[in-house]
Amino acid sequence: MPTALRLSVMPLVGLAFLLAAFFWGQREFKLRFFGESAEGRIVGMVLQRADNADLLTGLDIDLRLSLASGQQITARYANGVLTRATADDEGNKHASADALVAELSAELRRVLSEAASGDATVIRWALQREGRRSDDPRRVLRIEKTETVSGWFGVPILPEVLDWHEGRLQLRNEAISPETAKVPAYNEKGIVRIHAAFDRSDLNAVQAQKGETLVSYSYELNGESIVPTRKNFFLYAEPYTTEFRPVFAYNHAGKGVARLSHIGRQGGPTLALRLFEPCLVYVDPQKPEQAVVTAVPGPVAGAPLTWFSRLCEGIFAQWGTVALIAFAGTMFIVVGLLYVTLSIWPSKRI
Repeated sequence: MPTALRLSVMPLVGLAFLLAAFFWGQREFKLRFFGESAEGRIVGMVLQRADNADLLTGLDIDLRLSLASGQQITARYANGVLTRATADDEGNKHASADALVAELSAELRRVLSEAASGDATVIRWALQREGRRSDDPRRVLRIEKTETVSGWFGVPILPEVLDWHEGRLQLRNEAISPETAKVPAYNEKGIVRIHAAFDRSDLNAVQAQKGETLVSYSYELNGESIVPTRKNFFLYAEPYTTEFRPVFAYNHAGKGVARLSHIGRQGGPTLALRLFEPCLVYVDPQKPEQAVVTAVPGPVAGAPLTWFSRLCEGIFAQWGTVALIAFAGTMFIVVGLLYVTLSIWPSKRI
């Protein structure tokens, strides 16, 4: 092989990697740097499996906290927003749910926030932490959480662009499969209900269960009992092979659009794009349905340092593959040029 050709192999391979990185991220580059920005919101979540997918469009959470004093605190969250809260010994003293929660102690507010947004493990940790306050009659002994998930379940095919009308996600049969007659009526939403109770009031029972505080669990799809991969809540009950892809919605030139994000995660929801939270969207002004979403990192209630994890995950999920390919190409070029320079100006050291 001629010397010139041999020395050009690694730089050419590196150039090929750089071109591959450019074409891989061409759409994202174009929209990110030349598109128009718009405020968006994560309005749903797709759980993509090998042969079907679930589309979550609504999530209601009901909580009941039982304290050592005998008091009970209840709260309801609709799509991440606190809509109702009651304390059985405080009746109608508060004009709003937010006002009642604001009157609770910092410890109770933290437990309420963690129970609302966390999975089963987070609730177990919260109860364990409350157990250390053994002399406080306001400590939490039992947490009951009920999730009511609305959406479409077991859909064979989901389009990248979804219907977004009057603030609601819609899914039509013709958008699912060209053979509409062979597809069930997916335009009718389904309901998943998950109820779990965690109890630490009887320490002997907890010790007998080797520290387990989950005392009851049920998972129902349209009234039919289901056994999930994990005894957990909807976004945390899937195997690692399930891909979680957020659905973001935005308005451009008076038109509402919703589409699947290219930022996702295996086995669980991504920290970068949290359900029912705002996001930033870059839109092609000529084709408003073409858009790319960018995470808006910020503190999470009860975990102020989580913004760094969200920032890192958002950057890596969006640009990680392109960056790795570009880095490999750069290394090939650097090493190749090093060989070229050593061939032209060889070292005189023995």
